[in-house]
Amino acid sequence: MAQSVVSGLAIGGIYALLAVAFLLTYRVAGVLNFAQGQFVMLGAFVAASLAAVSGMPLIAAAVAGIGVAAVVGVAMERVTYRPLHDKSHAALIISTVAVGTILSQAVQLIWGPSPRTLASLIPNRSMDLLGTRISSVSLFIAVISVLLIVGLNLLLQRTRLGRQMQATSVDVDTAKLMGIRTERMVVIAFAISAALTGASGVLVAPMFAVTGSLGFLIALKAFAACVIGGFGNLPGAAVAAFGLGVVENLAGTYFGSDSKDLIAFSLMIVFLLVRPQGIFGSRVGEKL
Repeated sequence: MAQSVVSGLAIGGIYALLAVAFLLTYRVAGVLNFAQGQFVMLGAFVAASLAAVSGMPLIAAAVAGIGVAAVVGVAMERVTYRPLHDKSHAALIISTVAVGTILSQAVQLIWGPSPRTLASLIPNRSMDLLGTRISSVSLFIAVISVLLIVGLNLLLQRTRLGRQMQATSVDVDTAKLMGIRTERMVVIAFAISAALTGASGVLVAPMFAVTGSLGFLIALKAFAACVIGGFGNLPGAAVAAFGLGVVENLAGTYFGSDSKDLIAFSLMIVFLLVRPQGIFGSRVGEKL
């Protein structure tokens, strides 16, 4: 049980990073970025390549992978979002799908179809916790995910930049009248969102092979966590993501691995039907 819970918290942490990345761009820029899964893949591929080919230390390769993801996120905002931000929401969503497709094809052209591997940032050791052996890597992923999400929440709640981003998310026109450079806030939101997603790719890569499909299912489950937790609430979506990881991992332990996807998406459908505002009940018009 303890092993399943810790492993579930690890994968739930990955879902949580993507969930808050989804919500950050949705609230500040007003767009659901369905290229998030490809940013997971991009961060993992860059880090794996730098570590394997150039012999760069793992931590430096990881930072480089996260940085490349952030830069590509900013480029995405400049090239696709900014020219279309006054268009329909459907046009914006289609543009993010197009960006995801372009990233997938670019990765295939650069790195080919062969899977890559990326070692964990810490040694994988078996640790004793309350008489149960757990993986140090799983615990590390869960802890780092929590720290990143708490750090983002502190940024939004306690800093001038965060308050400006919140004001932009509530009312762009009023934020402009207050002297806030809303275009800059959108760029920063894209950069932070892509960086968080790239970090999730670096963290999850040691658990799976680094392939072109690495982030697809992870992004879908992160979106399910957004629905379950509530689209207007970043901490709520993060909590739901951790819970989803634990629930599906327990289901995989006791009912077989094939039940994991069934549990995740069944829960999403149930919440859409019964409680569409999610567990924490925040609505779109509220602050981050």
